Parts: sequence; structure tokens; C-alpha cells
Amino acid sequence: MAPELRIDHQQLLKNGRDLGTAARNVNAHWEKFRTELGSFGEPWGGDDIGSLIGGCYQAILGIFEECLGDNADGVAEHAEGVQEMAQVYRESEDTSHLEVNRVRELL
Repeated sequence: MAPELRIDHQQLLKNGRDLGTAARNVNAHWEKFRTELGSFGEPWGGDDIGSLIGGCYQAILGIFEECLGDNADGVAEHAEGVQEMAQVYRESEDTSHLEVNRVRELL
């Protein structure tokens, strides 16, 4: 016999909200850190080697920003999905409760 499945839709809704907050926090922390990085200017210098280092840095930074943004967006989408799931579970539970009571009244 399969174990009983219990869903706490309130906790699921809270977890979805918390996940959304985490996604927003990632973006906020990144913006703050990026501003701090920008305050250092170009410490690698403008000579040939410095230009190569600067080019590599910019390429790596761009890739990192894209990955971070994609991941934060993905987490935000999952947060919305979890909140929608919580709503569906709540509605299903409410409907089941009504239907069981109707059957009880008929009996």
C-alpha cells in the first residue's frame, strides 16, 4: 500500500513566495556587487597584456551575468509555478471537502 500523500497548501504557498524572494535577492546582490566591481576601474592597465586581461575579464563577466540572470529567472518561474500549484491544491481540497459533504448529506 502506498503511503498517504499530504499537501500543506499554505506551506507550499509560503515556500513559493520565499523562492521568489530568493530570486529577487540574487539579482539585488549581484547589482550591488557589480557596482562595487565597477568602482575598481580597470586595474589591469592599458598595455598589451592589460588589454588582453581586460578583454578576458569582460568576456567572462558577460558569460557569468548571462548565466546568473538565466538561473535567477528560472528560479522566479519555478516560484510562480509552486504558488500556482499551492492554489490548485487548495481549490482541489475545498472542492473535495464540498463533494464529500454532499455525499454525506445524501446518505
